[in-house]
Amino acid sequence: MIRFSDIAGNPVMDTSTATTIGRIGAPIIDPATHRVVGFRVKKSKGPGDVLLWDAVSGLGPDALTVSSADRVAVAPAELKDRSGKKLDVLRRRVLSEHGHPLGKVRDVEFDPADGRVTNLMLKDSFVDGARILGIGKYAVVVTG
Repeated sequence: MIRFSDIAGNPVMDTSTATTIGRIGAPIIDPATHRVVGFRVKKSKGPGDVLLWDAVSGLGPDALTVSSADRVAVAPAELKDRSGKKLDVLRRRVLSEHGHPLGKVRDVEFDPADGRVTNLMLKDSFVDGARILGIGKYAVVVTG
């Protein structure tokens, strides 16, 4: 497992030119599949600022690699809303489906092999990623 804080801000490297084409921004999470489906890229030198999970060649402690700068593109229509800053999971409050506050997301732990969110790390606890029901502008809603 890897925590997003361990890779946040790391370079996104184009393996074909061995150059930095941006920095890892925020994870983009699909609440239906409980997976990181991509990353926002800061200071992108590609045609957009979204890197889809399928475009990632490698993800290590020092860099994220892609085969070409063109892999950092404009978000596809189905992810357009999900990839905006207003839906960043980090620092978002977490509510139970019954409206009870659980805390704020401090970090996201996920499997680097497939993007499965294993835990949302809160201040004094964690929430299993499989409990995610929805992610909105106000909060992340989880079961229980």
